[in-house]
Amino acid sequence: MSDLPHLPRFLLLPAALAGSLLVTACGGDTGPSQSELEAMIAPEASPGAAEADLTELAFDPDTVACAPLLQGDAPGAWETSAPREEVPAGEDADLRLRDTEGSGETAVSAQVVTPDGDRYDAATTAAGDGWAQLAFPSGFEAAPGEPGEGTYTVIWTSGDSDSAFISCDGFRIG
Repeated sequence: MSDLPHLPRFLLLPAALAGSLLVTACGGDTGPSQSELEAMIAPEASPGAAEADLTELAFDPDTVACAPLLQGDAPGAWETSAPREEVPAGEDADLRLRDTEGSGETAVSAQVVTPDGDRYDAATTAAGDGWAQLAFPSGFEAAPGEPGEGTYTVIWTSGDSDSAFISCDGFRIG
């Protein structure tokens, strides 16, 4: 008799299959490269804001996202908030931004783009991980008192001299 221990039959089949897969994998193609894998995971890799034109950003209320999809350049873990229900005409839209990893103060700016392409800017400060808040139109200098109906895009940037892109959001006025 052999000195090998007796293996139960239910272990032999999985061991044989694993060995078979190992042998066939070693003799085949090396598989996709790292860049090919990344392209499969994110086929339309979004450029950083430094490589993109922020004036092209537009909020789509159906997908609740901006296009083109851009990666933020600003350090931090940023979250935005804007009304998801249509804002009644004559009322303010509450716009908020925060860095969930924030520990200091960061100057930030919001640019609201109207359905007609007009742009209105306002600045505030994000402190720690608390929400920085702005109200559109009342908190934006030169914004119309009662903006028209349609979809509005909000582009958040850091308020420093580099003006790094943080995020894009939006809302609808009806």
